[in-house]
Amino acid sequence: MKLTRVLKAAAIAAAALLPWAPTPGQAQEWRGWNIHAADYPNGRGMDRFGELVMQRTNNRIRMRTYHSAQLGQQDEAIQQMRLGSIDFANFNLSPFNNLAPSTQVVTLPFLFRNVEHMQRAIDGVAGEEIAKDLEQIGIIALAWYDAGARSLYTVRPVRTPADVRGMKIRVQTSDLWIDLMRAMGANPTPLPFGEVFTSLQSGVIDGAENNWPSYESTRHFEVARFYTTTEHSNVPEVLAVGVQRWRRLNEQERNILRDAARESAAFQRQLWAEREQVSRRRVEAAGVTVIEITDRSPWAQLMEPVYQKYTGNNPRLSGMVQRIRELP
Repeated sequence: MKLTRVLKAAAIAAAALLPWAPTPGQAQEWRGWNIHAADYPNGRGMDRFGELVMQRTNNRIRMRTYHSAQLGQQDEAIQQMRLGSIDFANFNLSPFNNLAPSTQVVTLPFLFRNVEHMQRAIDGVAGEEIAKDLEQIGIIALAWYDAGARSLYTVRPVRTPADVRGMKIRVQTSDLWIDLMRAMGANPTPLPFGEVFTSLQSGVIDGAENNWPSYESTRHFEVARFYTTTEHSNVPEVLAVGVQRWRRLNEQERNILRDAARESAAFQRQLWAEREQVSRRRVEAAGVTVIEITDRSPWAQLMEPVYQKYTGNNPRLSGMVQRIRELP
């Protein structure tokens, strides 16, 4: 009898660890992760996604997004999605560079000519390849959000690559980003995003790099008063669902999620373009010096070692680069 009770208790405990599988028609409560504030274009895009899914499934799938990294930082959230404790999320692709090889391609510096070129690539050939790699690590890509062109902002003026030499520039925790900054001649300094303001203020770093809305919304412009439009990177972001949730959906539900994700992406991209203009006007009004780079070729020429290291010996990745460059 005692053994029977022990086995029964063990079975209950094991069942509790298994992914929850609702019965047909039963409501599902989904948890979503977002690093940005709720009113940021990405936050509003994710909320739109959730609303559309709930409407079109008659509330069988109820989505709640936890904004402002309430469920952890991005590296933690990626692991939680792979384990099944986060159901959907909006991720930057750079932290996937060491997990999904094709994400390295869209992270390569000076690859995209402009926003339209990036969107054609990620909605087509680049997105298809990245989606394959993400699925291999338990993440289903549904749509692609804009994240803006990233540029340098620093405590002293930067007009040419020579001006960056020796400067301590904050980068994301990624080998490719470290090599990118080294190619510029900078001293790359990986730091959590939340530490950038105080690190600029205290002199731990001399600058960072990001898009207009991030530069403005974090108030980094108060401690780094020079913004140089290198636009060295324009990495899209993914709106994704965990593979454990995905496998439990029927085809009709999957189509609902795909359509809702694409509609939310169109909405987010429009909001993003508007927000970029607003953010730039705000920092210029605050007295930031904007240094416009019209000829990026001197910067791009420094990146050949980066391309060689990350795609030179991989026909698949070098082929992706070529196809992206050939897009009209």
